[in-house]
Amino acid sequence: GNSCTMMMLRSAPPTAVAAAILLAAASQSSAFQPISAPRSAHVNTALAAQEQGNTLLDDAVSLSIRGISTAVFTSTLFVMTTLSGPAPAVAVSGGGLDYANIDITGQDFSNEGKLYKGKDFSQVIAKGTNFAKSNLQGCRFYKAYLVNTDFSGADLRGAALEDTSMDGASLKDAIAAGSYFGQSLLDVKTMENADFTDAQIPVKTLPLICEREDVKGTNPTTGVDTRESLMCP
Repeated sequence: GNSCTMMMLRSAPPTAVAAAILLAAASQSSAFQPISAPRSAHVNTALAAQEQGNTLLDDAVSLSIRGISTAVFTSTLFVMTTLSGPAPAVAVSGGGLDYANIDITGQDFSNEGKLYKGKDFSQVIAKGTNFAKSNLQGCRFYKAYLVNTDFSGADLRGAALEDTSMDGASLKDAIAAGSYFGQSLLDVKTMENADFTDAQIPVKTLPLICEREDVKGTNPTTGVDTRESLMCP
């Protein structure tokens, strides 16, 4: 009946409704008179109402299925809705919100074997957290609290560390090639032996970085000179 049709329309995607109307109309072409120009206008009105929400749904149903078998329309809509299924889930860039917005203060994430590659640590509280020698390639630390965090020997290639608090953090021996930093890079405890090849650092911050005494040495993994990776004079 019309009540069942109404319930299905409310839950069906607009594309399924449109397809159902067109298919049902085609299947009934031999049993009913062709839809006149005014009827087509009604169908268009119904489709527009379906896309905008349920406020005009009652009028849309009565107009769109006029001259079309309700049984055929309903069965066709059911098939199209079933085939279309739910909207696909959109993958989260960075491997999922595994650690975002949580407190991992003091926890041990140091592990050469376990990969955290691409994980999202946005707005995480990681005071004193140990990431030594961890694979953190492509990780997102946007607006994270990284005070006294240990990144020594960590693989931070392509990681995003903008707008973070990095007071006292250690980047000794870290590989930070292609990573993104903010002004908080000035607050880290040490950058000795770190590789910053192609890292993105604020223009006004870089000269101050080059003045630091700990900006020296060679990365033990890549063999790159720290000062040369920063293009310091």
